[in-house]
Order: sequence, then structure tokens, then C-alpha cells
Amino acid sequence: MPKLSDGSIVPPWTYRPGPDVSPAPPIGLVAAQEIARHAAQAGCAAAVVGATEIDILHAVSRVLDAQGVKDVWTITNVGVGANAHTCFPTQGPSDLALTETDLAMIDVHPITADGFWSDCTRCAVVGNNKAAQSALDDLTAIYREVMSVARPGVPACELFGTMNSKMVSEGFVLLDTLANIGHSLSAGSAYLNEFIDANNATPMWGAWAVEPFAARDGAAVKVEDLFWFGREDCILI
Repeated sequence: MPKLSDGSIVPPWTYRPGPDVSPAPPIGLVAAQEIARHAAQAGCAAAVVGATEIDILHAVSRVLDAQGVKDVWTITNVGVGANAHTCFPTQGPSDLALTETDLAMIDVHPITADGFWSDCTRCAVVGNNKAAQSALDDLTAIYREVMSVARPGVPACELFGTMNSKMVSEGFVLLDTLANIGHSLSAGSAYLNEFIDANNATPMWGAWAVEPFAARDGAAVKVEDLFWFGREDCILI
């Protein structure tokens, strides 16, 4: 919290050379990401046999509307079956329905009333889909391992290299259309600091969506949350 000194507001931290980034994520961003998570989880709950991608979209949209969200910064991606192998704004939800052994991927991008942008992906495994469940479990484990040691200011290309090497060692193939595992995000804009890919040496400060999207044994899976690369720590939002 700011401290008052002789009637003036001063920063709560001691100045040092380097990025002036908050130690912790803004409260509005935390709230926005909570909404995104709840909406993605609602999509997973709606992912039952016979449900279409549009049915899942409607379940997500109802949660967003109930939370006062009136807009998204890019489409809600929903992919089931073969469509789960593509996650890109040009492929919107369709009438494709979930089968008895399937997977649904839901990627949500709400804008809150106070202007914060958020981003969250969840996958729901349907039926006895052993390949999909194994892939999702292992990608999630890789994600947690890599992000548990990620540090503020790491070059985006370095984080990409670490994550991608781990994925390759576990038999995964990166599926992202633009060959990245995420992007920068701020209130009112995405991609200002570009992508977490092999060529972006931008130091990672502030909010970044980290979202490896990969396939193994015919199953496409994706894990995504927001992280705040603060002055001292990398914080899961």
C-alpha cells in the first residue's frame, strides 16, 4: 500500500534501477482472471457426450454475462474432436458434438467492466480417453515444473526453450499456429511485447499468458493461466 509522508503518496518499495513493475498483480487483473477461470470451468462442466461446441460456448457466455462481462478481446475458442487440434481466432465454435470418447478445449478471453483483459484455457476429457488424459496430466506437470522456477525478467525465448525442450522430451509436438507458448497481456491490449517464442528476447515483466498447446499420441491438449512477472517473484494469477 502507498505510504503517506508529509501528505504525499510515495511508492511502497525502495527505488532501484530496472523495470517499475508492481510486486503483485493489480487487483482488477486478479478479479478478471478469476472470472476467466470460472467461465472456462463452466465450459468443461458443459462438455458432455452430445454437447456441441456452440453449446459449450453458450455455457461460457452465461457465466461471463452473470459476472458483468459484456465483451471479449478475441473469440471464445471451443474445440472438440479434430477441432481441438486448432486454437486460432479464425476457427470459431461449430455444431460439432462430443462423442463418447473425446476431449473439449475451452479458451476464454473476457474484458471486465473496468477494462482488464484476461485469458484462461481448460480441457475436459470425456469418457475413457486414456491418451488425452495422459497427455493432459503430463503437460500440466511440465507446465507446473517450468513455471515454478520461472523468474521475472527472463527472456521470452528462454522460457520458450525450457518449456519446449521439456515437452519434446515427453513426446509432445507443439501445435500452436504461430509456434509460441503464450504472449504478453495488459489492460486494453495483447501482444504488445509479442509472443513467448524462439525468437523473442524481450524480458518478461508484468502479465503474460503462458499457454503451451501440444499433441501426443493423437491427443491435442492445452494448459493456460496468467502469470505476473513482478519485481521479485513470478506469481500465478
